[in-house]
Amino acid sequence: MKNLTLTLLIFCCFSAIAQNDNFNKFSIETSYGLNHPVSPKEIIRSYDGIQAADFSEFKHFDLGARYMLSSVYGFSLKFAYDRFQYDGSNLATSFYRIGAETVVNLSKLLNTSFNRRRTFEIQAHGGVGLSIAKSKSRTGKDRIGNIILGVRPIFKISNSIALTTDLSYIVNFKQHYDYGGTSVYSTSPEGVVGGFVNFSVGLNFYFGDRRYHADWY
Repeated sequence: MKNLTLTLLIFCCFSAIAQNDNFNKFSIETSYGLNHPVSPKEIIRSYDGIQAADFSEFKHFDLGARYMLSSVYGFSLKFAYDRFQYDGSNLATSFYRIGAETVVNLSKLLNTSFNRRRTFEIQAHGGVGLSIAKSKSRTGKDRIGNIILGVRPIFKISNSIALTTDLSYIVNFKQHYDYGGTSVYSTSPEGVVGGFVNFSVGLNFYFGDRRYHADWY
């Protein structure tokens, strides 16, 4: 009973603080774009005549929710999907990732205004995640820890929606499948450190009863 009372008290205090803010804090984010494998080079080069760029495709999708603690700092939870495939063949691997990230509005942190109406901001984000990799030609799943780092320019369309572009780098720890879906367990049983780049374009949808979201307050 005491734990329940304490939980309710904390929730009420948090809600009261949130209501005293003059801006909305919550948003839904989604984007679509390109992925490009960067490392490890020795795995990418294991296919004769195939380069890293041959596995690049417009097969990145993500969906997330973001909560801003202030007009500068916040955090987000995100699901992302990336598929790497060579020319429609069985050389393919899909990555399903969930992650938690810290978000910083660099424009406000550095007190930089790109225009008088503040319709353009730049955010940085970074955090950790977990991926499940599946090969198209082999059975089994590869569980991979991630670090995500990125930068995201935001263009205000209205008080409830914004256009985004994003450039992120994802580091994969203990990766056992290469981007063509071939296992590297026989040569690297502990896995290898890999990484790829995402470039995407998307939309932010803002929610709340205040006029402005924290991004534009």
